[in-house]
Amino acid sequence: MAEKMKAGEAVIELLRQEGVTHIFGIVGSSFLDILDPLYDRDDLEFVGVRHEQGAALMADGFSRISGKPSVCLATNGPGVLNLTYGIGSAFVAHSPVIVLAPSASRDHQYRGSTQEFDQVALFRPITKAAFPINKIERLPDALRHAFRVATSGKMGPVMIDIPRDLLPGAEIELDLLPPNTYRSGQTRAPGDRNLVEKAANLLLSAQRPVILAGGGVLWSNAGDEVVRMAHMVGAPIVTSYGRADAVPNDDPYFLGHLGRLGSEEGIDACRQADVILAVGTRLSQSTTFYDNRFIPADASIIQIEIDPEELGRNYPVAVGIEGDAKAVMESLLERVRQGEPRPSQQWVAEIGDWFARRKQRLEDEGRLSGLPVKPQRVYAEIRRVMPRDAIVALDAGLAPNFGQDRLNFYEPRSLLTSLDLGGLGFSFPASLGAKFAAPNRPVINFNGDGGFLFNAQEFETAVRYGLKVVTVIMNNGCWGSEKAYQRHAFNERYVGADISNPRFDRYAELFGGTGFYVERPEEIGDAFLEALQVDGPSIIEIPIDPDEMPRPARLSDVQAPQAGA
Repeated sequence: MAEKMKAGEAVIELLRQEGVTHIFGIVGSSFLDILDPLYDRDDLEFVGVRHEQGAALMADGFSRISGKPSVCLATNGPGVLNLTYGIGSAFVAHSPVIVLAPSASRDHQYRGSTQEFDQVALFRPITKAAFPINKIERLPDALRHAFRVATSGKMGPVMIDIPRDLLPGAEIELDLLPPNTYRSGQTRAPGDRNLVEKAANLLLSAQRPVILAGGGVLWSNAGDEVVRMAHMVGAPIVTSYGRADAVPNDDPYFLGHLGRLGSEEGIDACRQADVILAVGTRLSQSTTFYDNRFIPADASIIQIEIDPEELGRNYPVAVGIEGDAKAVMESLLERVRQGEPRPSQQWVAEIGDWFARRKQRLEDEGRLSGLPVKPQRVYAEIRRVMPRDAIVALDAGLAPNFGQDRLNFYEPRSLLTSLDLGGLGFSFPASLGAKFAAPNRPVINFNGDGGFLFNAQEFETAVRYGLKVVTVIMNNGCWGSEKAYQRHAFNERYVGADISNPRFDRYAELFGGTGFYVERPEEIGDAFLEALQVDGPSIIEIPIDPDEMPRPARLSDVQAPQAGA
């Protein structure tokens, strides 16, 4: 039965109906009608941040860890503009973030009024949908449609533009419909049966199969199915870039990830594959570099993707199956089981050798000596004491990227990275969003010194909300990734690569948090364990070797072509 209520109250009731628990943003005059109903309720919290970019990144982190929609809210003009990087991050990660974006009053639009901007046009390329409303009566339908689009198929952010003159004093008739009456949620398309049959036959005949697991495995909770298939057909599991949490890392068939600073052993396995089962991955540039350095030209690729536009987009496929990763894998497992698979024992033995080699390689890095400490040694020390259920956020940049292959993940939804966007400043706000989503799990953020200062102001947010997030800042005093290019391609002619920083441990203390400064590798583990017990946010600053700069993976992109090439 319809109930008459204020428009701002209706927004809150609609969000509550969708299970939303947090709205991320900065208080603004354009949406006080939405904030006011939150004054005396505790089922939905407005998280006030210090920069709108942080709000969008927190929402992204919240959705990635919870698997549920999140909401961010900003005032029109500059506030909404500041959301774009974080919403771009959500778009790349397929996070269902709803953006409520007030805009200039209707009477003032198209006149260059104060804080007026074509917000819808700006957000269209970085959302699944962006649209305005021009009548307050349309707001309930618009919100329902936003959640419907954001949570269907390959999920992603949606933006609603709300002229600021629509809300004040407005009342609407609202039917509080349960979400299952206007959207189906995530469907489980099992894929075409004939294509599943064809894929099963390819796997049954493969001598050197490899499974490449991507983000679709996480969104559909298909990790168990991937592991079962690996053991059934004798296939190593390699994950796409930034998706190392797709399967438990202690499984003996797991060999690490592809991409920048990828696992040597996983790369070796992929290079020898005759059949690659690519599950929930579009085989993106950050994973494959769009060439054959990892993916053999003569390998038969079985690609499972919920988005049909991604099938065969970057590599030709032997079989392309449109469908949900979990549902398709269930069908494929049943068909392969019926075929009585006989894995190549020689290949299975090689998988065991690779697994042992990777374990030994990482253990050997725990003996790296010298000061400043190598970033590899930092991860070796922390890996020894990292809680099994920890959520880890890795920023873009050189030092955090070392962690992609050097930390272990045992549960799905445990790793946050900026993925193909590759944006600095991502991880700290995302880690705060993760803590709101999973308050009982340890959350650890890894930053370089440059990336942390992109959104360092959100440390005050962490203090204000008492968020127990441990931030490890590896300080090499430079923009490491770019300096590596200048070393290898420009004859060590460094321009703009070196920077200076404050003492980050003292920065934490100035805001009311806890700071640690650790120079010796044998002290890292103890400092980390102490930080985990701190009642609030903390920073561990570790000076690292500024000369530890591996050869960049995309070095050829900045080098002049060779004569005759």
